[in-house]
Amino acid sequence: MKGKLKWIIGIIVIIAIISAVVIIIMNKSDLTYTIEEIKDYNYFSLIENEKYGVIDKNGNVVVEPIYIAVQIPNPSKPVFICIKSYNQETKEYETVVYNDKKEELFTDYQNVQAISIQTNVETVPYEKSVLMYKKDSQYGLINLQGKEVTKPIYQEISSVNYKEGCFLVKQDGLYGVINMNGKVVIPCGYETINSDNYYNEITKNETTGFIVSKRTEEGYRYGYINYLGKMILKPEYTELERVTQIANDKELYFIAFKDGQAGLLKNKEVILNYEYEEIIYHSVNDIFIVQRNGKQGAVARDGQIILHAEYDDVLFGGIYLNAVKGDENLIFDLKGQQVETTNISMSKTENEKYYIAIDKNDIYTIVDADGNVLVDDNYTYIEYLPNDYFIVAREGKNGIIDSTGKFIVDLKYTSIFSFNDTHLIEAEITDTQTIELYNTKMEKVASMDNAIIKEYEPSDINPNRYILLSSENDFAYYDVNGNQIEAKDVFPNMSLYAKKIDGKWGFVDKQGNIKVENKYEMATDFNQYGFAGIKENGKWGVINQEGTIIQNPVYELDWTLPSFLGKYYHVNTWYGDERYSSDTTYKEDETNEQNQEDEFDENDILNEQNENDILNEQNENEPSNE
Repeated sequence: MKGKLKWIIGIIVIIAIISAVVIIIMNKSDLTYTIEEIKDYNYFSLIENEKYGVIDKNGNVVVEPIYIAVQIPNPSKPVFICIKSYNQETKEYETVVYNDKKEELFTDYQNVQAISIQTNVETVPYEKSVLMYKKDSQYGLINLQGKEVTKPIYQEISSVNYKEGCFLVKQDGLYGVINMNGKVVIPCGYETINSDNYYNEITKNETTGFIVSKRTEEGYRYGYINYLGKMILKPEYTELERVTQIANDKELYFIAFKDGQAGLLKNKEVILNYEYEEIIYHSVNDIFIVQRNGKQGAVARDGQIILHAEYDDVLFGGIYLNAVKGDENLIFDLKGQQVETTNISMSKTENEKYYIAIDKNDIYTIVDADGNVLVDDNYTYIEYLPNDYFIVAREGKNGIIDSTGKFIVDLKYTSIFSFNDTHLIEAEITDTQTIELYNTKMEKVASMDNAIIKEYEPSDINPNRYILLSSENDFAYYDVNGNQIEAKDVFPNMSLYAKKIDGKWGFVDKQGNIKVENKYEMATDFNQYGFAGIKENGKWGVINQEGTIIQNPVYELDWTLPSFLGKYYHVNTWYGDERYSSDTTYKEDETNEQNQEDEFDENDILNEQNENDILNEQNENEPSNE
C-alpha cells in the first residue's frame, strides 16, 4: 500500500514538473517575437519645396509632396502616414494613411501614426510591424494590415529605446511594457521603465531587460526585470546599473546602490557588499575598480580582492595596474603582485614574442615578454599589425616599421589605421586629402587625392564585400585584400558600367563595348534600382540602363557620386529616413544641416507628444539613476 502511495505521489510530482515546464515554455513563447528584417526598400520620402510625399524605387511619385511630414514605417510595404496639420500649442494633429494606389487606409482608426524608435541595430527610424492609433484620448496598436493588436486602453504608448518590438505603455499614471503582439511583458505599476541597453552579436537586443522604479516615502527605488518579465531584483536600490559589457544572457552583473553605497551583484547574489562609493568595470581586463573612503582598489569579477582600496588612483596599463599613493606610483600585475619595471604600461600583441610598453614619459617601445627592449626610437605611439608590423608615430607623423625597427612605410602620414574589418591599412595625408591603401604585405595598392573611402557589405546586387575609393572625378573598387576589381565583378547583374576613356566618362557593356559615348566629366555606376548619374558642365543628370537620359544635367550637388531614383537625387539620410528630391537649390552645407534638423523635428511631431510627455513625467523630481 505504501509502495502504491509512493508511486502515486511520484506520478503527481512528475505531472507537476511537466506542467510547470509547459507553462514556462508557453509563457516564453507568448513573450518572444520576431523583428522583421527589411530586404527590399521599395518606397522613399520625397521632399520638394519643404513639403513631403513618397516615391517608389522606380522614381515614380506615389504620394504628391504636399504634406508637412510623411512617415514610412516599413519601406518594403505600401503604408504611408501623411501629416496634414499640427498645432504646436494644443498638440493636436491630423493624419491620413495611403497605400501605393492612393487609397485611404485604416479609416476606422483615428490619428494613426508610426512609432519612432532608437536602436543600435536598425536604420529604419520606426517600428516596422505595428502602428499606434488614438480613440477617446486613449491609445492602442494595430498592425500594418489594419488588424487590431490592442484595444485603445493606454494613456500613452512609445517605443522602449534599444528594445525594438517592445513598447512603454501607461495606465492610471503608471508604466508597463507590452510587445508587438500585444502581450504584457511588465504590468503597469512602475514610475519609470528603461531598457538596460544590453546587446550582443548573437541575440542582439532580444535579451535586453528593464530597469524599473517605484516611488517610496524615501524616494525612488530601482529594480530589474528580465526580457521575459521575470523580476530578478526587487525595486529596493537607490541606483541600479547592469554591467552590459559582460555578454552573458544567464549571468547578469549589476552595480547596485543601497543607502548611497555601491555593491556588485551576480543575478541575485551579492559579490561585493554595499560599502563602496563607486564601482567601475574595465572590460579589457575583466576587473572592477572600486572606491571606498576616497581610496581606490581593484577587484576580480568573482569578488576576489586584487588591490585593497588604499590608493589615490588605480589605472590600467595593459597587463599592469598603476596604483598611485602620494608621490609614489606602484606597478602591479593583474593578480596584484608588485612588479619592478620602469614602464607604466605593457600590452600584449597577437604575437606572444612582442609587447608594447609605455614609460612614465609616454614614450612607446617594443619589448619581449621579459621587458627587454627590442625597438626604442622615441615613438609617441606604437600599434601592432598582423605579420609583425607596427604603426608608429613621432612628431605628428605616422609610418609603419617591422619588428626590427626598419621602416616599411615612410613616416609621413597624418594617420594610419586598419580599415574596418578588412585586410587593408588606410594611410591619410590631411593637407591633400590623400588616401592610400596598403595590403598585409605592406604593398601600396591604391592612392587617390581629395578622396573618400567607404566599405559595402554583400547584397543582392553585389555578392561580395568591396571598398569604394572615390573623388570628384574618379573612383575605383577594391576587394578586402586590396586587389582592384572591375565594376562587372562588383555588380554582375548590371548590363552597363561607367568607364573613363581618354579622360571622359561613358558606359560600356560587360565585353567593354562603348554603349554610351564617353563625353561626361564624371559618371557613377548604376545603383540597385537601375539609375546612374552623369555630370556635364559641373551639373548632374540621370541615365537608365537602356542608355536613356531621364534627367538632363541640372543639379549642382556638393557630394561625390550621388545616387538617383528616376529624376530624383538622394538627400543625406537623416535619422534613418531615406529622402530624395529634385530641388535644384539643395546644398550640402551647414545651413542645410540645420534644415535637416528642422525637417526631423517636423517629421517626428506625431511622436513628440507621447515621448516628450513620458520623458518629462519620468524625469520630474526623479534622482539620476546613472
